[in-house]
Amino acid sequence: MLESKAVHAESFFEAYMQLKRELEKSATRFQRMTGISVDQYAILHQILEQPGKLTSAAVADSRGISRAAVSRGISQLIRRGYVVQSYETTDRRVRPLSLTASGEQLEIDCYKLVQKSAKLMSQVSLSDEGSSVTMGQLTQMLAALTSRDDTNPTDKA
Repeated sequence: MLESKAVHAESFFEAYMQLKRELEKSATRFQRMTGISVDQYAILHQILEQPGKLTSAAVADSRGISRAAVSRGISQLIRRGYVVQSYETTDRRVRPLSLTASGEQLEIDCYKLVQKSAKLMSQVSLSDEGSSVTMGQLTQMLAALTSRDDTNPTDKA
């Protein structure tokens, strides 16, 4: 039984690494085609859905990533003319985000690319050697890994 689990763990790790490589290639291709990263697109899309209401802190909290990473992404988008930050008259620390016209156009172009990719992926046969793991299940499995407290990496939980 233990040997069976080890083989299963090894095949899971190989599948994980293959998925990681494919995601990295996809992200690189997306950036090459659009000029922005997938994370920057996620920021643009979120701002488009809530123009003038989002702050960098709200984006970070909703995306589950660090505020520093979001601030870097937003700063790059501002420098490139896709996003503007305004100041609230009541609290100058609050700086809502909005898209410029070129930012809106870029978001539309990126969204079309995402739609095209989704259509292409939906045409792929998923009968990979009888595998019954769905994307939802894989996402849950990976979330279990990332949400676990890894303060002791040698712990055999």
